[in-house]
Amino acid sequence: MAKLAISISGGGALGCGPLQFMCRLESDLGKKLTDQSVAFAGTSTGAIIAACLAEGMSAHDIFDLYKSNLKKIFTKYPWYKRITSTCPTYDNSNLKKLLDSNLKGKMKDWKKPVFLTSTFTNAESVEKVFNNTDEDPKWKAVLSSTAAPTYFDPVYFDKICAIDGGMWSNDPTMCLQAGLKSQSYKGKYKILTFNTGMDTPNEATGNKTLVGWGAYLLEEWIARSGKSNYFEACANLGKDNVFRASPKVEKKFKMDDISDKTINKVIEVWDKYYDSVRDQVVKFVKE
Repeated sequence: MAKLAISISGGGALGCGPLQFMCRLESDLGKKLTDQSVAFAGTSTGAIIAACLAEGMSAHDIFDLYKSNLKKIFTKYPWYKRITSTCPTYDNSNLKKLLDSNLKGKMKDWKKPVFLTSTFTNAESVEKVFNNTDEDPKWKAVLSSTAAPTYFDPVYFDKICAIDGGMWSNDPTMCLQAGLKSQSYKGKYKILTFNTGMDTPNEATGNKTLVGWGAYLLEEWIARSGKSNYFEACANLGKDNVFRASPKVEKKFKMDDISDKTINKVIEVWDKYYDSVRDQVVKFVKE
């Protein structure tokens, strides 16, 4: 029987949506997802969730931890610092404290395979996947994966500058497959993958300025989880062994909008989506 592996894409504060879905799923299964799973992968906010699952936390515990700390995570730098051209919007010190207090030890201490994407801007290769064979601290690997440009400060490993893994792999599903292969995982597995940003309309047309194209690439390509990873996973594992959780919405949600109205709306979207796929996803995980 195929075992479960979980992949969660980036999406800032929108991570409360997949967590709501996971809470509902755990309630219906009567078991923690971490106990059902053999491997985890995550990018950015998905890295936080994947790491907490690897720690053995329930979806309900992660949801409470995540939602109750959103305002601390998205704490703006003082205005007089933000007027400089290189200062990001948010101070990551509170996120660092939160991760450090909940993710003790090194990546290699995890008993199950874990794959967290980051981007090394000044190394031989920009693509970096932290995994459960690395000596790096858990919290630091996760923090680097969340370091979205213009939002948070980069994270340094000696002289290596690391930023958000979403710059090259917002959806880490293929990193999950490649990682399991590189670690010679022999068992059969299936993937439950979460598109944190959801399926959103893309209506850009016509020419743009250099700044306009930059914004387009950041919002529509880097921060967007397309379906290419899903198609490839289906080709590798078979369509019956991949479930992509991705509700459709008529408008985009800002990844740093932490207003109660927006967070509650995101939770509502994922709640309704879970209702529509409940039988399918429960059967997928159980079988």
